Amino acid sequence: MAGPSSLLLTDDECSRNFLRGALSRQGLSVAVADSGQQGIEQFSPELFQLVVVDLLLPDMDGLEVLRKIKHLSPGTAVLMIADSGELHQVLQAMRLGACDFLIKPIQQAALIDSVICRITGEENLAQQNIQYRKALEERNSELRDHIELLRRDQEAGRLLQQHLLPRSPYVYPGGIAVAYRLVPSLYLSGDFVDYGLFGERFVAFYLVDVSGHGVSSALVTALIKNTIMHRLRERPLFSQLESLGTDLLEVLELINRELLSTGMGKHASMFVGVVDTAASQLHYAVAGQIPMPALASAAGADWLPGKGRPLGIFERGDWQVMRAELPASWRLVACSDGVLELLEGDLLEKEDRLLQLIAAADGELDMLCESLKVDTFGALPDDITILTLTRG
Repeated sequence: MAGPSSLLLTDDECSRNFLRGALSRQGLSVAVADSGQQGIEQFSPELFQLVVVDLLLPDMDGLEVLRKIKHLSPGTAVLMIADSGELHQVLQAMRLGACDFLIKPIQQAALIDSVICRITGEENLAQQNIQYRKALEERNSELRDHIELLRRDQEAGRLLQQHLLPRSPYVYPGGIAVAYRLVPSLYLSGDFVDYGLFGERFVAFYLVDVSGHGVSSALVTALIKNTIMHRLRERPLFSQLESLGTDLLEVLELINRELLSTGMGKHASMFVGVVDTAASQLHYAVAGQIPMPALASAAGADWLPGKGRPLGIFERGDWQVMRAELPASWRLVACSDGVLELLEGDLLEKEDRLLQLIAAADGELDMLCESLKVDTFGALPDDITILTLTRG
């Protein structure tokens, strides 16, 4: 029987030569197309198990090629190639069904290997997901009752989600004040926040944005809340300085496994962090977060650095734990991507405008919401959440 075949769509000679060699070394035959139209004409679900698409093609947007391929064959694995300046399009490609992406210049054959392993190991992964779902059902009986209640009654679902949300505003020992504004686009929200004091010095928090809207996304927020609380009952997190980084990664890995196992087709972005009130430090990690969190102080406002893949798409997210020194007086602002829908322009212009508004409001929640017209915008295109932590 013939081995798996791949179709490579790019007019970038360097990328094409490297990928052709890497794919061949993995046992795939390689067909090449220089344009989107040529690639679509060559594509056949029976011939190709893997399609590699450049986001920048001479005749059409790579996202349009992805849409057409997924329309013809939803099960075909599609790997995207992007320049570093196209990262905002990468998340859109993931939402359209791409299985992974590579950033130019392409130099690591190991990334190709992971895609091939996903194709050949699909049957084993499906079996693992079935087993994991069974284990999930056994330990989440209470959550299933909540989910059934949500399905029967939208009002009960709204009350449940409000009950799961923390009190706002809230002031912790050490002078850390936490507040948020969460406005769903529908009756229920796919955004969620939570926070708490651990030990005597650590304030832990997270903001999660689940893909989609309404009941199904709200159910996933309840799953995430329940999963974290279940882990906290098993063992303490965020109580020792030396284990903060490990604890942050454990939360992301745990939620990632849960989303992959549910079979609901949901993914999420997440910002999770811990403020060390004694050392005046912020430890944090991000997973597909757009826009990035911002830190405001007397010196102005700026985005925090960091990167990491969204949750619920990849088995490994390559998340990073970052640390930021905090001044005597500061305000941390994290927003779900729905906030960007309130602003005009392309993604970079929206992010620049948002950072200007955060700086002008000094990160103060009510003032920022007023500047964004959160309460008067009308029909919201997406759930909107703004989380602030303040000291001083």
